[in-house]
Parts: sequence; C-alpha cells; structure tokens
Amino acid sequence: MKAIPYGRQSIDHREIDEVIKVLKSGWISQGPRVQEFEKAIARYCGVRYAVAVSSGTAALHLACKVAGLQAGDEAVTTPITFLATANAIAMNGAKPVFADIDYETVNIDPKSIEKRITRKTKIILPVHFAGWPADMDAIQRIAKRRRLIVIEDAC
Repeated sequence: MKAIPYGRQSIDHREIDEVIKVLKSGWISQGPRVQEFEKAIARYCGVRYAVAVSSGTAALHLACKVAGLQAGDEAVTTPITFLATANAIAMNGAKPVFADIDYETVNIDPKSIEKRITRKTKIILPVHFAGWPADMDAIQRIAKRRRLIVIEDAC
C-alpha cells in the first residue's frame, strides 16, 4: 500500500545548518534562539509579544487559557481535525461544541457556527484543514457580532 503524504516539507542545508548550531550550543530548550524566534514572530505578526511552546496542542491549550475559557463555558469548533483541538477546550474545563463542515472546503461552516452559539459560548476555534483556510471573514463577522474570541488552529 502506498502512503499519501499529508504535506511536504522543503528543508535545505540552511535549515539543517541552523539546527546543528543549536544542538551544538547546548541550548536544547529555551535559550537565546527561542527568544530571537519569539521576537521575530511578534514583529511578523505586528504584536508586542509572542510565546514559543512545545507543540500545537500546547499552543491551543495556552491560547484557550489566556482567553479565559473555563468550566461551564463552550467553544465552537469542527470535528474534522486532530484530537488536540477539542482537547484544548476540554483541558480548560469547557465543552467543545461541534459545528458542521462545508462539504466544498471540508472546513467549519460559518452558518453552522451561528446555529451552535449559546449564552455559554466564549470562543470560536476554526481549523484551517489540510492547508485550506477556513472562511475567516465570515467567522470574524460572527465573532464580532456575538462578542466572541476567535482562536485559529493552523497547525
């Protein structure tokens, strides 16, 4: 059986050389390169701060925590994703609420998001599935109108 690649990476000698430099520096975690990376990401995103974490799961968990998600709250997301998306919601004590997908894009359907929002909803957590972006314009309009936080899962 032949495997179908989920994605393809483009790694050349420059990336390999940089990894070797970090490994030889003695700083396997934290350290000056992490600080450089955080500052570069913050500049790129036009924000004051950025925080590097160990995984996409850790990032989603932390983002939900920082957004104030807690027990009794709900977050609307998609069932067509890796388990970490719903787990990040649950790890904060909240309930994941699954919206349907748009069958053309396989991404979360904004119309379905709208139908799933309750007074307990605090967050909309769309996933950009398999490299295809969710309809963020529509999702942001819903969030603004309903005063909800949007956390994008682009892992």
